[in-house]
Amino acid sequence: MKRQILFLVVFLSGFCSLLVEIAGSRVLAPFIGTTIYTWAAVIGLVLAALSAGYYLGGIFADRYKDAKHLSWILLGASMTTLLIPLFGAALLHFTVILELGAASLLGAMIIVPCSLFYGMVSPYAIKLTLQRDSEGRNAGNIFALSTIGSILGAIGTGFVLIPSMGLNQIFLVAGLIMLLCSFLVSGLKKERALDLVAFTALSLLILQMDLSPGVEGKLVLHEQSQYHDIRVIDGQYQGQDARYLYLDNAESTGELRDGQPVYDYLFKNRLAYNAAGKVGRALVIGVAAGTEVGELKRRFPGAHIDGVEIDGKALDIGKELFSLTEDSTSLYVDDGRRFIREPGPEYDVVLMDAFKGMTIPYHLTSREFLSELKERMSGDGIVIANMISSVEGDKSDVFIYMYNTYRSEFSDVVVIPTNADLTKKQNVILVASDKSLERFRQTLGPDAYQADVEFRPALTDDLNPIELYPSR
Repeated sequence: MKRQILFLVVFLSGFCSLLVEIAGSRVLAPFIGTTIYTWAAVIGLVLAALSAGYYLGGIFADRYKDAKHLSWILLGASMTTLLIPLFGAALLHFTVILELGAASLLGAMIIVPCSLFYGMVSPYAIKLTLQRDSEGRNAGNIFALSTIGSILGAIGTGFVLIPSMGLNQIFLVAGLIMLLCSFLVSGLKKERALDLVAFTALSLLILQMDLSPGVEGKLVLHEQSQYHDIRVIDGQYQGQDARYLYLDNAESTGELRDGQPVYDYLFKNRLAYNAAGKVGRALVIGVAAGTEVGELKRRFPGAHIDGVEIDGKALDIGKELFSLTEDSTSLYVDDGRRFIREPGPEYDVVLMDAFKGMTIPYHLTSREFLSELKERMSGDGIVIANMISSVEGDKSDVFIYMYNTYRSEFSDVVVIPTNADLTKKQNVILVASDKSLERFRQTLGPDAYQADVEFRPALTDDLNPIELYPSR
């Protein structure tokens, strides 16, 4: 066998191994989100599988040292890559009953079998290319090519494949590449016809699969963006027709046909708006499909609204399938923290409604972020921050940390729960300002939370455990 063929196979297996790792994490997102737990589980288990593959590949190479067995390893990588959607469909629905850390570890197991086969390729290729007095160079070439392939696989999957292809199609591409590598190593022989039939059957099955969690209602749209698994569902809300936007495993936007919101916390936000004085300009960080933008327009008809959303596809869907319009509105595709660091106008109202799955992106929760945000606020400006947490009890960590962090930067903070049962997870609204909010607090009466909040150190860029308390 030509060394160039082996080098090509090593490069392509490195490419596909990272393609599968990145795309595999997206399979998990609709079920368990994309927290630090998800990435730690995926990276850790993939490295463990690759390590086991290196070990086993070395044993097989010493025992057999022939192209036929390498061809079988590549075929195994191909078929187990195709099986990831099947593993996901069978396994991930059970993760909902588990704590998030355990769910992440269990979910990441769907990538382990193929990673084991990918790990076996390099040591086998080293053995087949072994030449006296050039062992070190051969090993270096193999590992360099595999690593370069992995780099291109990671970048290509994140920047090109996921934004332009469905996940099932991506796994099909990786499986096909590894099947072709298997044929390159062994040659196109009659006995390989059965392998091709099995691959084709699996491919047809996978292309028919939907990896998303089941939800009630009619599926209007299902797409992948650079950041989210996006679904739009038509359903019901209190007997009325409603449309919902799902980003990964979270309901992000819900509207009635006339554009009115369906989520209770948005009605509580209407109370929060009463803390604002005259509003000339407002900012929404986390626009999604734009329900909050519409609420601000109704409440402050003369104000200009700036909206920031990291996922441009969500904005496009908001304009196409929801009530988002650009009249009196400027929309920006950007990260919220990057946006507020740029010079720009001051805001009288800032609405924080950014989520990653069911958790708030940690870099939008730190004391340093709030300090930067204050530089873009007017002197009497207010921040309205939405989170999901209980207010009291053993599921209140997110609220306690967020309250203490906002209190460390702002002179006054008012808490508005959205559920009378304070131990239940719910949307909790913080209203923060450097002006006194006492009159606003008194106006709210029983709608405001009056009890003292446990002290904890403010979240910082250096130490920020907010993702360890997911809102499940």
